[in-house]
Amino acid sequence: MERQIVCLSIPSFEMALARLHDPTLHTRPLAIAPLNTSRALLRAVSLEATQDGLYVGMPLEQAKRLCPSLHVLSPNPHRVHTANQSLLGIVTRYAPVWEPFQAGSFVMDLTGTTRLFGSVCDVAAQAQQDILKQYHLDGVAGVGSNKLVAQTAATLVEPSELYDVRHGSEGVFMSPLSVRTLPGLHRPCMRKVLQRLDDLNLLTLGDVADSPLDALSLAIGDYAGQLSRWAQGIAHAPVLHPAIQPSLEGTVALERDEVDDPVLWGKLLDVLQRLCRLLRGQRRVCKSISLTIRYSDQIEVTKCERLTQETCWEIDLSSPLYMLFQRCFRRRVRLRLMTLSMIGLSAYAEQASLFDDRPLDSQRKQERAKNLAVALDKLHTRFGERAIRYGRSH
Repeated sequence: MERQIVCLSIPSFEMALARLHDPTLHTRPLAIAPLNTSRALLRAVSLEATQDGLYVGMPLEQAKRLCPSLHVLSPNPHRVHTANQSLLGIVTRYAPVWEPFQAGSFVMDLTGTTRLFGSVCDVAAQAQQDILKQYHLDGVAGVGSNKLVAQTAATLVEPSELYDVRHGSEGVFMSPLSVRTLPGLHRPCMRKVLQRLDDLNLLTLGDVADSPLDALSLAIGDYAGQLSRWAQGIAHAPVLHPAIQPSLEGTVALERDEVDDPVLWGKLLDVLQRLCRLLRGQRRVCKSISLTIRYSDQIEVTKCERLTQETCWEIDLSSPLYMLFQRCFRRRVRLRLMTLSMIGLSAYAEQASLFDDRPLDSQRKQERAKNLAVALDKLHTRFGERAIRYGRSH
């Protein structure tokens, strides 16, 4: 059976929510950036602001010089989370299997649902109408035979429009697009790959697809096979519901380059606690953790640690994470970004150990830590992500 995948997305989601909240912002040059630091970077930029040369990642001070009339808003994660959960109600109305890939954007697997809801394009259009009617947000939709094609198609249309890539035409659809259209190629670690493709005049996905795989492998190494398949619109990754995704990931984008160990460790603890709450909420445990850090000179380092026992508790994970942090952060160069991943997820099963040979004090300490974590989970659920924070110590 042919897969039928829909990408439903609200472009510039956080910006759209801000303008919905304050209609006077609709025609003004607008940007979203942290306001509590002098080294803030723009997180989102309106079309009006881009016409003055502004772009995502530009320093806020530079943006204000280029566009004196720029209106800057502080990020509002609570508003984004609440709106995202509202959209999820529409997504689950039509899709038995769905996957979020960023706030305001979902991939839906509608394979085999035609008899229930009609054609895939009809369902995508109806979901767009539901979102517009209930929440006054204009969505875009892409339809294809896999996630890559559907997501790419959704980026090529205007709000309220839909792009249907018919089965068998994926290669033709991808061919004229820029190589930079592919996900992941914007990362700093891929700059050499992009530069090599530019040097070889492989500027479009069609150019890459037409290149012999042996020659492509010599040029860019291990990335060649996947890049060639994606350039042809070939991708086999399934749509995974959050409860069965093989990993969870949390990222800290530092507002200013940081080198202070206690500050960095404190921010990592915040991410650890958030991911552990997600694991417990999904009743899952992880087998391994991975830490990636990016220095201010764009060099990235990744280290992994396999756990002695599957867990979803901060008290079990904080020590392995601290060792990873020490192994990664060897250069005394400021950091710009840290990403923590929990890998090898599986269903959680409570098992009482009849022969726990740890000292009684250690058992009691761990039990207290788990009880505290559960209590804090309830507080966060009721009052929000920032309701309470752990102290910074190790």
